[in-house]
Parts: sequence; structure tokens; C-alpha cells
Amino acid sequence: MKKTRWAVIALVLVAALALAVAAAGCGTSGGGSTSATGSAGTPKQGGTLTVGNQGEPTGLDPAIAYENDSWDLENMLYNTFLKYAGAPGEAGSKLVPDLAEAMPTISADGKTYTFKLRQGVKFAPPVNREVTADDFKWSFERMMKLPKAPATFFYEGIVGAKDYENGKAADVSGFKVVDKYTVQIDLVKPDPRFLNIVSMPFMYVVPKEWVTKWGAHFNRHPLGSGQYVMESWTAGQKMLLNKNPNYFDPSKVYADQWAFDFTPTPARQLLLLQRGQIDIMGNDVAPADLVRVSNDPKWKNNVASGPEIAFSYTFFNVKYKPFDNQTVRQAICYAINREKLVKLQSGAAAVLNQIYPAGMPGHEANATYYPYDPDKAKQLLAQAGYPNGFKTTYYCLNTDPWPKIAQSIINDLQAIGIKAGLKLMDEATYWTATSAPATGISIGFSDWYMDFPDPSDWIDPLFSKASTVTGGMNAGNWWDPQVEALSKQASTMPPSQARIDLYTKIQQIIMEKAAVDPMTQMVGNHVFGPNVGGYYLHPVWINNYIDYWKK
Repeated sequence: MKKTRWAVIALVLVAALALAVAAAGCGTSGGGSTSATGSAGTPKQGGTLTVGNQGEPTGLDPAIAYENDSWDLENMLYNTFLKYAGAPGEAGSKLVPDLAEAMPTISADGKTYTFKLRQGVKFAPPVNREVTADDFKWSFERMMKLPKAPATFFYEGIVGAKDYENGKAADVSGFKVVDKYTVQIDLVKPDPRFLNIVSMPFMYVVPKEWVTKWGAHFNRHPLGSGQYVMESWTAGQKMLLNKNPNYFDPSKVYADQWAFDFTPTPARQLLLLQRGQIDIMGNDVAPADLVRVSNDPKWKNNVASGPEIAFSYTFFNVKYKPFDNQTVRQAICYAINREKLVKLQSGAAAVLNQIYPAGMPGHEANATYYPYDPDKAKQLLAQAGYPNGFKTTYYCLNTDPWPKIAQSIINDLQAIGIKAGLKLMDEATYWTATSAPATGISIGFSDWYMDFPDPSDWIDPLFSKASTVTGGMNAGNWWDPQVEALSKQASTMPPSQARIDLYTKIQQIIMEKAAVDPMTQMVGNHVFGPNVGGYYLHPVWINNYIDYWKK
């Protein structure tokens, strides 16, 4: 997904996808982030922790919200069957029971999942009643019917889901309440990514009576069964969360209160943190400040850094010449100096020469498909029929650091004879334009952050035929019959190394044909205060606030 998740259309592209894939819980995920010294020590309870964050959630209705700021807070307010383990690196990409009392039983044919719920779990005050299997079914069917729900396509593999979504059935027949504490979910066909998608925030359980009370305003008055409950939300300014006295495991609720300030920029956040006015930076430290704070003896042990399962890349729209020419695309891949791009981001990126970032199953350690080689690039350009290059326009976001990244790319293109102008756009305009293939954008910048740690979340949205439709994120309109066939084969394979090997083969095809030019893997750099215990960067959530405590 897009990190800012400015619009929910970014994954509606895959509404047609029956292609699915794999579970992070299969044990094949790689590492994600590293932790700083705040992860040491015994958790303590009590106190208030304050976070500075540039921007606020679009809303906190889990059926609708689809961007990072919302998900970070929903993770504190709600629960579903399973959750990602609270740990950095590979361990944090594993699924563990949440409101399920254990991992589900799965039928021999891989099509039926049975979840047994914990008994005695209650929704937060003022609802104060037990969570049951009926609540899960109601919450799921509500999400599948909401006009603004952006991710129903993830769940259309459940028996009866499409008929219900299209108004042809009164309920989702494959989502069954067996008894008060048992849910059975039947799939049309095996889906090895199912445990991942059933653990996404869209599946959080909510109380019907509270949702009914607030109606369309539920997104501003959230309530679930999680560690915290919202006390207040002042739009554009701040939010207060208090510990939920009904939480089923009170030993795992650390801070009494969380205060979120939605106003400061990253530079301002760092200043406030160093003054002791906030405890945690909700955003990455600005590249301009990273070197300074990392070398400061007082603060260097309070910088948590680690690669994010995300990448930036240059896309080529194959609807437009000369980017329909594979050799031209290969030439550009050799022309771009990734090391220079990393230096321009001052520690906020690492070189990536493949589509799968480190930490994503299928990633090939030490793979270098297109090393920086301007002479090779010129040779290929001449071979493609452009010995003197050509003219084009490179499109990019207008937010830092991307304009200077784009200018570096343009300079590299100039060095091999390609004369490129630069067109900058604001984020909303840009992502809308790149998801509408007929707008004339032939080459430009893009990025992608995982929804869940599985290579299907790369291939389906970015490199499939279905994702070339308007509203999709395949800005290059590139797809390949062999990739389609291999993806379809992987979509029903059980979680296994053989399945991951298939995705590695898919990557090799994509890279050989230069569908895109991968450039960098994003590196998160967050700073936390001396009063924060348990701080680490989570491979899925980045900030996993429920695991931090006040020293």
C-alpha cells in the first residue's frame, strides 16, 4: 500500500483478482527492523506517553480506514482473531492468537478455517458486554456491505461473500457462527494468504449497538475490545486514549494513557522530544537531522533504525513509446546510480536492485540485476534504435526528498543521452494521475509498502493484468503471461518454500524484462525519549505502541 494511503482506490485495483497468496506465519519471512536500547528491561505499568505525529487518522472505523495513521491507532483500540507478534524483525511477522484462544484448525483441503474464541472478553465501556461469534459475523458482513469499504476484494474468496456483496444473499453463507464462541469460515478454494488477510484491520470486531448509535460518525467515536479506549479527539490537534479496564489481559496494558499531538513536523517533533515535551516521534526523523542526532552521545542510543518492507522505483508506462521497448527499459535500469540516491536520503534508504525488499519472502540476498553501468546503458540504447537518446518528461511527487531524487535520476538519464524534463505534483493529484493510465504519464516515480509480508502483495497489485485497470497501482501497465500463469499456480499452493521459490522465479522474469527499475528500500529512523521502555520498530506496524511503556 501507499504509506500515506491518501485514497482507498489504491488497492481497489485488485477487486478482480482471484489471484491470492501466502502466509507470513509459514516461517519463511525475513527480518525487518532493528531495535535500539529502549527494547531492554521489564515492562512497567502506569503513566502517560506522548507522541508527536504530522497528520492524523482519516477516521477510525476499521471497515473503512486504509492508511498508516489510522491503522497505528486502530491497533490499540480493536482486536480480531489473530495478530502479529510483538517483536522486531522476523519474529514480528508471525501471527499469534488474539481473540482466538489458539491458532485455527484448518481442514485437510485447506478450505475451512475454524476459530475458537476466548471466553469472557468484553468490549470497552460503556458497552461492557462479552464479545461473541455473532459480533464477528456482524462486523464482517457490515464491512462487506459498506459503500466506502475499500478492501472487500480481499475477502471475496469466502463462500457466499460475492453474492452478499452484490445483494443476492441475506448473509455470507461461508462465514458461520457454529456456537457462541466458534466461527467457521469456508473458502471457495485454498488461499495460502488467508491468515494474513483475516488478520488485517478490516476484520476488527466492533459492537453493533455502538456502531448503530453513532452511525456515520462511528469513525470519530471508535470503540472495540483492545487495550485502549478513546477519551477525546480534537480534530487536527490531539487525541487521548485511556487504558481499557475491560481488556482481557490487564498485565499487557502498560501506559495508563496515550496522548497524540497531530501538529508537529518531524523537525519540530525532534525538538519537542529533546526538550522532554513528547516521548516518541511518530514520523521518521528528517534526513537533515538524522546524522546529527545519530552522532550525538546523548541521543544516539535513542535512534531506532531498520529497513521497512517497502521500496521506491521508476515505472515505465508500456502504453507509450519508447518505454514499450524492453531494451530501452533495461538501458535506463543500468543508467540510474542507486548509491547516489541513497546518499541523498541521508540514511533513510538502502540500495535495492530487485523488486522484493529485504524481509519479504522471495528476496534474493546479494542479487544485483542492473549494476550502475552508463556505458552498458548507452550500448543498449543504441541497440534499441536510439543512439542519440530521446526526449521525455519524468513525473514525481513534490514532497521531500523526492524532487531531489528525481533530479538525480534526470541527470543520470542525461548522461546517456536521454533529455528529460521534470514535472512535480502534489500527492493526491499524482497518485490519481498514475492510477489513470490514459493521462499520458510515461515514466515516473512510485513506491509501495506492504499490506502484509507476502510476495503476493507485490505481484498482484503492481505486476498483474488485472491491476492495469483504471484505479490500479500498476502505473506501467506492464503484465506478462508467464507471470500470470505462475501467480495463478502460487495462489493455491500451501505455504512452503516451493511456493516462495515460485515467487523468486516471478521476480527474475520481472527483472529480466525490466518491468520497473527498483531503486531503494526505505529505512525507518525513529527517535524515542529516555522515559520510553520497550521501544522497537515493528516489521508490520512500524510503531507498535501497545508494546511500549513509561519508565
